[in-house]
Amino acid sequence: MDLKGKEITPEERKIIIKLRNEGKTLREIGKIVGRTHSSIQRVINNYTSSKSIISKPRSGLTAREKRYVFKSVRPVIKKYAIRSENELDGF
Repeated sequence: MDLKGKEITPEERKIIIKLRNEGKTLREIGKIVGRTHSSIQRVINNYTSSKSIISKPRSGLTAREKRYVFKSVRPVIKKYAIRSENELDGF
């Protein structure tokens, strides 16, 4: 279930922080490491708030992942609902 891009590695995070400390812009850093400027901003914000380059642990499913799971399960639910309705018609 690969809904998102590849996770930014700790090595990439170190490079991003180093380049930012050298005065590079978000877009310049993004071109160097091959990431969007918004991803660069998120790494910098996380580093500024936690002083750590390690990713925060995930806490359950994101809204996007929940929608994906629901879309995957919905056809199965409909199939069983129809089958149960047909079984009840025999009573």
